[in-house]
Amino acid sequence: MVLDHDLLEKAQTEGARFAEAERQALTSRADYHTAVRRLHLAGGSFREIAQALAVSHQRVQQIVDGAGGSWWRRVWRTRNLTRDAICTWCDRPPEEVSKLIAGPNVYICDACVAMAERAMKGGTKGSGELRQAKEGDRGRCSFCSKKKSDKRGLVTGPAANICGECLRICREILEGRS
Repeated sequence: MVLDHDLLEKAQTEGARFAEAERQALTSRADYHTAVRRLHLAGGSFREIAQALAVSHQRVQQIVDGAGGSWWRRVWRTRNLTRDAICTWCDRPPEEVSKLIAGPNVYICDACVAMAERAMKGGTKGSGELRQAKEGDRGRCSFCSKKKSDKRGLVTGPAANICGECLRICREILEGRS
């Protein structure tokens, strides 16, 4: 059987267009999910976001949970924090820090984020009791509860741990990018 050269060329062209459309659809979906996640990180409730986007609140929750869950809270200014909210790492109250980020039963201040970043990079100067988890250490991030792995670095402190991914999100929140 001999293939029609013109039809074959048309099929190849359309196949390439289809592959590009699929790639763009996946990219658009990821961008949409990221935007929804950031709306939630910025303090929007599932219902508020759902109403604004004309989708169900269950769908918003699925998107947020698929991106790592809803445990992050927005950056709270000192006046909005509860009285018992103190940095889990340095025990400083909200009045003594510039910003405090809340997680699930854990808080981290801007200064401890900086120290944890230095510890994650291997620096020890000024990091106090924060250190990068060693090869055999077992631990979980106090924010996302994910285990330390070869790909997931972990900084350990006296009362809590934080992984590199959560540390990156903390930095984004502190810089106002989330």
